[in-house]
Amino acid sequence: MAFIEAFIRFLRQQALSEHTLVAYLRDLQQLKHWLDQQPFSQDLTQVSTEQLQAWLNDPTANASPSTVNRRIASIKKFFHWLCDQDPTYHNPAESLRPLKITTIPSEPLTHADIDALLQAPNTQHRLGLRDKSMLELLYATGMRVSELVALRLEQLDLAQGVLRVIHPNPHSIQERLIPIGEDAKYWLERYLLHARPLILRQRQSDAVFISTQGKAMTRQGFWLIIKKYAQQAQLTQDLSPHSLRHAFASHLLNNGADVAMVQLLLGHKNPSTTQIYSHITRERLRQLHAQHHPRA
Repeated sequence: MAFIEAFIRFLRQQALSEHTLVAYLRDLQQLKHWLDQQPFSQDLTQVSTEQLQAWLNDPTANASPSTVNRRIASIKKFFHWLCDQDPTYHNPAESLRPLKITTIPSEPLTHADIDALLQAPNTQHRLGLRDKSMLELLYATGMRVSELVALRLEQLDLAQGVLRVIHPNPHSIQERLIPIGEDAKYWLERYLLHARPLILRQRQSDAVFISTQGKAMTRQGFWLIIKKYAQQAQLTQDLSPHSLRHAFASHLLNNGADVAMVQLLLGHKNPSTTQIYSHITRERLRQLHAQHHPRA
């Protein structure tokens, strides 16, 4: 505790608010307590990067992404200060990066909204068939738009009804298999057979979704597509590609899916990232209680 107390004295000299000092102290004390409970019982000054990551990822803490990010900031500042005291000390927090916090709509798209959006493309036209396939696949899988536009033909296994998603971000699960469902599979097969060759026009590409220039679809291109169909479907929400990912997670949870399963499907490496959806499961529990409990 001596190092923590010395660090807090150092912060006090920087004229930080009492609220900020309390937050730093609480985070470091919680880390120290967690270390004391572990089989290795590591001293705070000897902790490794892996142990810090394990503490931040501890599911029993039930920490929100913003709380995790505050803890990362606290320990990074502490270990940076510790290195200033002893230049030979290796900083175990150096490689830690804050979680990307996604602002999600307070209310997900309803099933009726999703139906209206998915019905909007004209599937008699090759571009409409492509767009329909992309929208269906995004809602069926909960993929990130970056993963959708990066899809390559070799990642598809339509015989098994799954696709292999590769994500370059080290803070996400970097590779996962996702089932695509019968509807998305049907439209994807139609697009690959009837529309993609016409859009390519003899040009070569291994990208699944092709722009009119014969190149892989871009995030910006798909953003414009979803805006167009949201307007055609007369949806009042300000839609983005993430709206379908949010609806995917919300609808799964509302229908009884386990949070851990949704975490895997979304590709969240840190369990706390999926906790942004925890209000949905709580509301669903309240609804089930009101519906079935004799004294509700």
